[in-house]
Amino acid sequence: MSSDATPDERSSEAATLDGPDPAPVALIDEALPRPSAGIVLHRVLARSAHTFLLNDMDADLARSPDRCEVVDVHDILTEGAPPWARSAATALDGTQRRPTEAQRIHKSRVAMRRIRSNLRTFRLVLDPKWGTSLRAELGWYGRRLGQARDLTIIREVITDRGADVLAPDQVHRLEAVVDELMAAALADIANERVGARRFQLTEQMMALWEGPAFKPKASRPADEILAPMLHRAWHDLRGAAHAARKDPVDANLHKLRIRLKDLRYGCETVALVDGGPARKTAKAAERLQSKLGDLHDASFSIGWLEDLGLRRADLAEPIEPLITVQHEAAEAARKGWKRDLKEVERRWRRWQG
Repeated sequence: MSSDATPDERSSEAATLDGPDPAPVALIDEALPRPSAGIVLHRVLARSAHTFLLNDMDADLARSPDRCEVVDVHDILTEGAPPWARSAATALDGTQRRPTEAQRIHKSRVAMRRIRSNLRTFRLVLDPKWGTSLRAELGWYGRRLGQARDLTIIREVITDRGADVLAPDQVHRLEAVVDELMAAALADIANERVGARRFQLTEQMMALWEGPAFKPKASRPADEILAPMLHRAWHDLRGAAHAARKDPVDANLHKLRIRLKDLRYGCETVALVDGGPARKTAKAAERLQSKLGDLHDASFSIGWLEDLGLRRADLAEPIEPLITVQHEAAEAARKGWKRDLKEVERRWRRWQG
């Protein structure tokens, strides 16, 4: 439980979820047709770990059948779930190696974010030391991949937006700068991938396939225990929403986007056993998250281009119209975010009652 919870919230959450643990039992209980919380979380975490490893491993390892097929065992673990739950699970199954390095880095970062978010949201059924350690390592490696992802965004701005406002030679000059920086960033990542810390992260991700460090309460039915844990994510989202409404600067809207991700990923996990309401709430959160993501990318690109213009006076001429275009993109992304936030809140309240 995060330290910023109020005393009443901590008491309420603890009373609901932190009571005496039952005697340890297997995560699959033959007398209980409903999947346990451990089964559902195991599936989600394993799928995301699989996606990460396929896209971040060396190509030869990624093609190894025993590395790629282990996770399929989780189809067996959820065999008893109702058809709609198994259908919902397919949304989490993006376990394919992407064709380009930029796409692989993006998929790896998304997979890591999903794992970190689920570890945070459902931390009451996980060993706290294990979960906290893995979240920290995922955060470290996500930041290591972040520079390359940022440069991918800049290159897309130059290529896509620049085609409309710049001469071809100006586009090529800016692309050459980004390509040089990208080559250096990818070299750094390649070095990191063969380092001891990255190897240890692989070992931790493999543990997600074999079985996370669950508390005994993970053996309880998923449809009873997982949904109440979303209230912490909802409380954090409400706080970020209040700050954004009061002062909609980019920093506050970015924090709101982060909290939307937590609610979205948590709802997608709960949707495996709780159906439509959780899925609709997740979709509403995803829509606003995507819009605020466009705003963040536009604002980031403006700052990056302005900094490049200060360092490279010879590129000031092509940079200026690109900055103007990105200001327009940022303004467009800002429109309607309060309406979309109200939809997220409406979906949540309709579901929770």
